[in-house]
Amino acid sequence: MKYRSVLFVPGHEEKKIRKAYTLNADLIVLDLESTVPRDKKDFAKKIIKNCEINKEKTYIRINDPRDLEFVAIESFPGIFLPFTESALQLEAINVELHSWEHKKTDIIPIIESMKGISSLQEISNSNSSYRINLLSLGSHDLAKSINLQVSEDEKEITNFRQKIIDHSKNLKKPLDTSYLNFKNLDGFKSSCLIAKKMGFGGKACIHPDQIDISNKIFS
Repeated sequence: MKYRSVLFVPGHEEKKIRKAYTLNADLIVLDLESTVPRDKKDFAKKIIKNCEINKEKTYIRINDPRDLEFVAIESFPGIFLPFTESALQLEAINVELHSWEHKKTDIIPIIESMKGISSLQEISNSNSSYRINLLSLGSHDLAKSINLQVSEDEKEITNFRQKIIDHSKNLKKPLDTSYLNFKNLDGFKSSCLIAKKMGFGGKACIHPDQIDISNKIFS
């Protein structure tokens, strides 16, 4: 599976989910986490279950470990794990998945805290690493947690990007963080070019207009 463009879609918005599968994203991530209101998490699972989706190109971004039963029973091939911070956390997820899954479920850790950054070595070499194909960077929550203002050239997150690259030598090229100003396609393109030059293999997308740009740059 390619990861040039990874489109994140709110799990409770049926119209956006159905549209996502008419687009050219390499991977679609149906979200149960931050884009879904707290009182609509279970509703989102019902929407996802009832939509006609291509599970072969669909991962779920879980909100908490209770979502793993849904992921495994519905046979989604993988999850994005928000705020991955330790091997112990991954092992708990691994055990929970084993209790439900019919086939191996992959894990893409999202590194979006300083604790996650400092634990990259143990995360990439954990006992659950056989589930991990690549790492992903979530710079926005990371920056927010340390009151870091990120400028247009994103130089403030260069060090975090480099650490992700350094710990991906035995994995596929990592996935770069999303670009929140989806109306600024020139800015998105520049962000993609920076990430590509550093060694990333794809970009998290939050809007359909970002997909073709990401596919072209990371091809």
